[in-house]
Amino acid sequence: MKLVCVNVDVPEETTRFLMEACAARDVEYEEIDAPTFDFAPDRRLMPGTLLFRPAVATSAQRVEQFLYADGVATFYRTADSMFADISASPLLFQRGGLPVPRTIYLASTDRALLDAHVERVGGYPVVVKTLGGEGGVGVLLVESRRSLYGVVDHLVHGGANPLLCAYVPDAIHWRVVVVGERAVAAYRNPLEAGDFRTYASEDPEDYLADVPAEMARIAVEAVRLVGTEFGGVDLLEHESGRLYVLEANYPCYFPQAQEVGRIDIAGAMVEHLMGKSRRLASDGARGSA
Repeated sequence: MKLVCVNVDVPEETTRFLMEACAARDVEYEEIDAPTFDFAPDRRLMPGTLLFRPAVATSAQRVEQFLYADGVATFYRTADSMFADISASPLLFQRGGLPVPRTIYLASTDRALLDAHVERVGGYPVVVKTLGGEGGVGVLLVESRRSLYGVVDHLVHGGANPLLCAYVPDAIHWRVVVVGERAVAAYRNPLEAGDFRTYASEDPEDYLADVPAEMARIAVEAVRLVGTEFGGVDLLEHESGRLYVLEANYPCYFPQAQEVGRIDIAGAMVEHLMGKSRRLASDGARGSA
């Protein structure tokens, strides 16, 4: 078997862990640099190949979409999922019955409408979030009407379509990594000093390979709803124990759990794709019989 990895500006540890996982399982590893890819028709992959895109750049997405062919094993549930836009994920989660903080998509700067939206999500403070950022970039805590008006004016007139979300106080932020139908790791993200946002923990004791059942169920379902078989799910755990889904990220940065928590995420990823490749080959053989 061969794993083809589509790369552009991916952290070194991501590809290193994938290469090591492949070597341990006798899987060839090939890396493709997305910006210099030639899009030649004969570059499309053969059935049985494993394909993964750890890069978030649009150029990498286009290469992945080009390379794909029937019989190639990916982390997408269907071929169509590779072309889907998951920016409406809070609505997907609500539709799927998962608990999410009260969330409204903002498209207007109308003051009366904004006031009504704030009341609907439970009052100040509120969280305003723009999509596509990483590491908390684009997530703002807004504590007054005066601040909200200015923030929304700036974002909407700049072409953004931000979210207005209820603020969940005194909550623990969890990242849960899902591979296939399993939550293979979970870890706490402590608060940054002087900030309401969090950072990935450097304490090994914050990492769990045995993910609590309800947290695992919600995380696996969130990844399923966005059409993938791998992802990093951000959850908030209120002091009451209630869980709220924030995001299901694909691709996601998994080396944190592997480096600090010593949980072999890359190995689980490669084994999942290997198993899927075998199932696809078996299904193809039955279909042609």
